[in-house]
Amino acid sequence: MTQDSDEYIIKQCLGGDANAFRVIIERYQLPLYRTALGITGLQQEAEDITQNTFLKAWEKLDIYNPEYKFFSWIYRICVNESLNSTRNLNKISSLEEEQTEDTTPHLELVKDEEHTLLKKAVDQLPEHYKTVIILRHFEELNYQEIADILQIKTDTVKSRLFTARNLLKDKLLD
Repeated sequence: MTQDSDEYIIKQCLGGDANAFRVIIERYQLPLYRTALGITGLQQEAEDITQNTFLKAWEKLDIYNPEYKFFSWIYRICVNESLNSTRNLNKISSLEEEQTEDTTPHLELVKDEEHTLLKKAVDQLPEHYKTVIILRHFEELNYQEIADILQIKTDTVKSRLFTARNLLKDKLLD
């Protein structure tokens, strides 16, 4: 059943098959978690947001409009939950540190310093710039997917990315 389309699985859920939603959870749990973590910078908060996203999606599945991609719909819920959480907690977000096994201690130290600088620079961006950076460069979504998730025009996505990259460049060069 894991190869079935989102639309088919949603029809199964709406038809009373609560177990079908597990496929949706398995399919989107990691990307939603990474998105929430990128926005909030807090592992436990990201886990809670991911769970809340699935709960809201399940509760509102009957109002999902199949004319739009389910992917965009559930990501939008996650982004909204993450931004609300950040505002409510009034915390500065940070990005989770990626670790590789094939590095020397010196190379690991350099990577840590670069990661810390990048994390600080991204954290200082206004939310609307930070969000497009995370979705584009860390979640590797295309412009149209980002536009769908944020409910903005693709030109606005491009403009925000351009501005965000310039702001990051200026922050990193200082």
